[in-house]
Amino acid sequence: MSGRTAIVVGTGGEEGAAVSFALSRAGAGVVLADRPGPGLTALAAGIVSAGGQAVAAAVDVTDPASVRRLVEQTLGAFGRLDLAVNEVRGRALAVAMTYQIAAMRLTGGGHIVNLAAAEPARTHAGSGVRIDAVSAALYDGPEELAAAVVSLCTGPAGSAR
Repeated sequence: MSGRTAIVVGTGGEEGAAVSFALSRAGAGVVLADRPGPGLTALAAGIVSAGGQAVAAAVDVTDPASVRRLVEQTLGAFGRLDLAVNEVRGRALAVAMTYQIAAMRLTGGGHIVNLAAAEPARTHAGSGVRIDAVSAALYDGPEELAAAVVSLCTGPAGSAR
């Protein structure tokens, strides 16, 4: 995953943090997006101290302008957006994906994994952005979930285009 960039929206929980670390260990630059707070900056510092690339980005996922700034910050820091993992639902998920898909299409496509929200995959079929859903309930803890997300996002089937 070297050279790829991922946004993880909702890093405050165990699953989001585990996915962020796993993507970083796989070689991706990671933008950690959540409400502002010491946990967000501590997570970014932990990834960087482990040798990864991470940027903490405070975001209000219910505010389209805040999500747009998040994607712009990602493009400014890493130059591209290849992967997104969203641990949000409802309107917040729709807002996040709108900006993520637009940024991914600039470089030919990408991959989105939504934790427990399968509906968008049908809605955006044919957009050049692959969308998967993963339910935490199917895995034995955050580390196993994180491994599943990385597996979806790596290799030929999960390669960003």
